[in-house]
Amino acid sequence: MHIVVLGSAAGGGFPQWNSNAPDAEEARAGDVLVKPRTQASIAVSADGDSWYVLNASPDLRAQINATHQLWPHDGVRSSPIAGVAVTAATSMRSPVF
Repeated sequence: MHIVVLGSAAGGGFPQWNSNAPDAEEARAGDVLVKPRTQASIAVSADGDSWYVLNASPDLRAQINATHQLWPHDGVRSSPIAGVAVTAATSMRSPVF
């Protein structure tokens, strides 16, 4: 079993867009001890060739670009991603007033 952590932060990633906490300021300033992170997600594979993304988030494009296991590798257009599971989706419908 192959497992790759794609992101390990809460929804919205880290630093949060609306946070002015000291750790958020340090991450934005490029402090090497405070690494920015994308939203929590993992990729799993039984064979290292076909991958399944669990808890896909809006950060998926950035996570794929940062993870060589998920890059295309056959032909002009391809993907080793065999499936995606969205585990924490919320409704995007308009609020009722």
